[in-house]
Amino acid sequence: MLEFKDATIEVGERVLVERLSLIAKDGELTCVTGPEGSGKTTLLRALMGFQPVKEGFVSVDGELLTVLSAHAFRKMMVYLPQQMQLLAHAITESEPVEEQTADEYAVWNAVLPSADKAIAPKPLSAEEIMLLAEKTLRDAENKPIVIADEPTALLTPELTMRMIQLLKAQAAMGKTVLVASRHPQMIEYADMIVRL
Repeated sequence: MLEFKDATIEVGERVLVERLSLIAKDGELTCVTGPEGSGKTTLLRALMGFQPVKEGFVSVDGELLTVLSAHAFRKMMVYLPQQMQLLAHAITESEPVEEQTADEYAVWNAVLPSADKAIAPKPLSAEEIMLLAEKTLRDAENKPIVIADEPTALLTPELTMRMIQLLKAQAAMGKTVLVASRHPQMIEYADMIVRL
């Protein structure tokens, strides 16, 4: 169970969430919704301990989430980010690394950042996003909390329903599933809706 009690979250001088109270229960899909910029992602960040609450508190199974405890609680969570391409390495085979000789250049080259321009990850197709979400959840089947940020944003209508079914199946396994989404179908299939 995840709980926000009278939580106020600020980013800089801007209050994004004010005095929010919600309980996301085990075995349910809870959807946090609201217009763009209303604080949905910031709320998820607070739940994972990356964004402090200015007032109120956040708890996981009745235990207070603090800066010191957040790391331990994150081990109980699996996160599907809005930018799924950040996890793309999980579905691609890594290329074999050539063995380097033990000369001075090779030693320092392994330590220092490359002078080459960093290559941004290529966008994933809707099918790749779905496969990655399925793999991520399968690999974290022992984690009781699922957090997803706009998981249907780039999916086709067919894959949107598949994603909703996947998240509902996680809830049916007794997990707490908290989703930030503006997608009408995700909202429709949620067990509980929280509007920001």
